[in-house]
Amino acid sequence: PRPRRARLPLARVKALVKADPDVTLASQEAVFVLARATELFVETIAKDAYVYAQQGKRKTLQRKDLDNAIEAIDEFAFLE
Repeated sequence: PRPRRARLPLARVKALVKADPDVTLASQEAVFVLARATELFVETIAKDAYVYAQQGKRKTLQRKDLDNAIEAIDEFAFLE
């Protein structure tokens, strides 16, 4: 199978990593893994929040849907 490409711009991810004063070096592989992890995180929280949008008979996510997902799902407790 062909390797998956990151959808987030790697140059932007690298710039964010470099903005951290505790980081001195970040390999391209590390930047790629961070980008993919971020994509998977956003996908997961969006899917969980969409359940709350559907309960409100909406197709568009709203802030309250994300808040509900964060409050209801233990894995998102660090965002509270």
